[in-house]
Amino acid sequence: MTEPFRTLRWSTWLGWQVESNWTDWRLFFLYLVIKPITGSLMLVCMYFAARQAVPTRVPAEFLPYVYVSNACFGLVGTVMLGMSYVVMSDRESYRMLKYIYVSPAQLLAYFVGRGLARGFEGFLGGAITILAGLALPGIRDAVNFSNIDPLWLLTYLVIGGVLLWSCGMILASAMLNMSRSGMFIAEGISGLVYFLSGVVFPLSILPGWLQAIGLALPTTYWLEGMRRALTGPPPEGSPLGASPLAAWSNADLALALLVTTVVLTGVAQVFYRWSVRKAWRNGKIEETSGM
Repeated sequence: MTEPFRTLRWSTWLGWQVESNWTDWRLFFLYLVIKPITGSLMLVCMYFAARQAVPTRVPAEFLPYVYVSNACFGLVGTVMLGMSYVVMSDRESYRMLKYIYVSPAQLLAYFVGRGLARGFEGFLGGAITILAGLALPGIRDAVNFSNIDPLWLLTYLVIGGVLLWSCGMILASAMLNMSRSGMFIAEGISGLVYFLSGVVFPLSILPGWLQAIGLALPTTYWLEGMRRALTGPPPEGSPLGASPLAAWSNADLALALLVTTVVLTGVAQVFYRWSVRKAWRNGKIEETSGM
């Protein structure tokens, strides 16, 4: 029973070393700060450009909506893409995946540990981004201690962590039977989730059939819950109140997130076991693309 936990501990340490030991810790910390903030500042500049062009059609509450959503979505990218990239790097670059598979280490626990390392990096990036956003009055007024609900924030973080790991496991499992060019599929899925989960605009502006797809994604409920926990509900009369989830309570969002996460976790487990058996049978775990 101790072997999975030992694998988890050492794979998390290995993942952090791979992510952070490529340079001096001061430069790495600067990288952690600059990378997420610059991406969010691009959206901030787009908001102010739109506000300048049509001031009456861009409400002030859109700024914290976009900023907080983008900061939280950084976790989705780091965990989902990070876990699929583990397969590519360990098999193609380091050529160690086959040795990990035949070793006493638990491969599933190994992927969990590597995902935790990437998740910690994404959590730091998101926290730094939100703290940096407090320099802007529009964000500072929305993200303050009176609006933050720590209990719901912790709830969404815990359930969301399992959700993101499940999504990452599905992508990592798919990568086991693909060449390294399969990374483009992972990046495409991340972009699709970014578009349909209401990161930069509410779902209400999408056509009905796209709204239905967005409401089927667990990340939609997670991002809505994270925004609520950090900034509170949208003000009355705001266009954000036209979202299909605007009338949902935090309990409704958490329940929907929990149910979809449980289903996705079950799918991830079944798909992982099937993918590993197929990859081992076809020699994909030790096969490299030669690139």
